[in-house]
Amino acid sequence: MGIINTHALTAVRRVVPGCVAVLLGLVLLVGSHRFAHAGMPVTTKLMDPHMEITLRRLALPGDRQRADAIVADARRLVAKYADVADAERDGFAKFLPNLKLPQEHFTNDAYAHEAWSGTFDSNHPTSLIYNRTASGLHIVGVMYTASNLATEADLDGKVPMSVGTWHRHVNLCWAPKGTPILPAYFGAHPMFGFNGSIWTRDACDAEGGIFSPIEFGWMIHVWPNEPSQEAIWSIHGEDERHDMVGEHEHHGGMLAVASAGPLPIPLDHLPAAPVRSGDGARGASVFAQNCASCHGAAGRDGPDAPALASRGLSPGQVAFMVRNPHAIDVTSEMPQLPISDQDLADVAAYVSQL
Repeated sequence: MGIINTHALTAVRRVVPGCVAVLLGLVLLVGSHRFAHAGMPVTTKLMDPHMEITLRRLALPGDRQRADAIVADARRLVAKYADVADAERDGFAKFLPNLKLPQEHFTNDAYAHEAWSGTFDSNHPTSLIYNRTASGLHIVGVMYTASNLATEADLDGKVPMSVGTWHRHVNLCWAPKGTPILPAYFGAHPMFGFNGSIWTRDACDAEGGIFSPIEFGWMIHVWPNEPSQEAIWSIHGEDERHDMVGEHEHHGGMLAVASAGPLPIPLDHLPAAPVRSGDGARGASVFAQNCASCHGAAGRDGPDAPALASRGLSPGQVAFMVRNPHAIDVTSEMPQLPISDQDLADVAAYVSQL
């Protein structure tokens, strides 16, 4: 079942993470950073320095039906386990039982084993998620998990990635043994852990910490009683714009906000969609009519959108962004343009030549 990163596990047991939606109890799903990347061609981007997330994929027939079935099962589980005592009778146990957290995970070890082995059962969530309120614990969602060894096809087979976003914790620095916990992890400017300002191996080594490039397995949350699809499948159970922007602000500008750079993700992480050969000259007209008002003339110095010129975009990558503007940046205000496949091919050819 893999090597356990015991130092990191000890640190996690001693430290309450700032993101209360973190699964703290998945000891069985902690993949050693020694082998975490092996055989894992999963396309991701950083949501903040300590969390990477999967990109939205092109929607395929049946994706929405599969996602809706998972939500229906999650909704039944939320109703079934409204009383924590019922969850405990069925094998869910609170992690860190001696600490009171604003949001609690009740984890089922048998279901964790099942998830680690590669099985996905929407009626067997690894954890139930409860918010702590004045009247007690109130169930708000469920969490499903997968091994760090899962491939992108594995993850998509469990939960359609055109709908849900898998995430995991990365670039963590654990404080040296004997470091006072509160200032190190929860001070005004914490250096270590999930909220830490340290997110590179060199910086961690300089402080005598232990660096972990990947911690825990893949996780995906479902908040079945939220009012919108975006909220149901959000990472933190809140508005997805907060997920993408608020966390950046919390980390004090360590990363650029997705929409502020030339592209929201590195070029080599941007998927390409199938697209026919296009006429770049005709595409210039399509671009001027549909795209220049935001991206600027010839794709330069756009007032409200990333520059596209001189980015090295392939026609397929342009086509992917046009058809799926929210797949790579959920905060994007770009609409899905109602253009024909030929217009798409032409504008993709034009932009790729800029």
